[in-house]
Amino acid sequence: MLRMSYMPSDFHPILLVLGQKPELLALAAIFERFSETGGTLSLTEAGVFSTDTQVTLDELPEGAAQKPGLWPRARGANDLIWRLPRQYAWIFANEIANLGTSTEVAGSATLECDQLGEIRAKVSIGEWEEGYLEDDFR
Repeated sequence: MLRMSYMPSDFHPILLVLGQKPELLALAAIFERFSETGGTLSLTEAGVFSTDTQVTLDELPEGAAQKPGLWPRARGANDLIWRLPRQYAWIFANEIANLGTSTEVAGSATLECDQLGEIRAKVSIGEWEEGYLEDDFR
């Protein structure tokens, strides 16, 4: 099961996304589709399971005043908005696809837009217990 959770921290907050290779390829397809169509897309509605986190991809047009990256909608909230230019979504799709097609049994990719203070997303395979991020495990 492809699953995610926001892990807030004063120093290094992350959005952790865990899954197996076929699931990571499905996530790569979500980002690739977003890179083609833009607009707004809920990761939860697209099939990324979470009991405590909502992430919405939001297209960031060229020249927009807002900074790209993954940000909380409100302080202390687990409702995140990921403002992405289409080109970033395409790059992220390729990074996730490379992880999903790798011959390695474990690894990760960090997705970020190089903005000070943004939340980094870590997409990981084989580095965490299978049930991690499910309520029964925590």
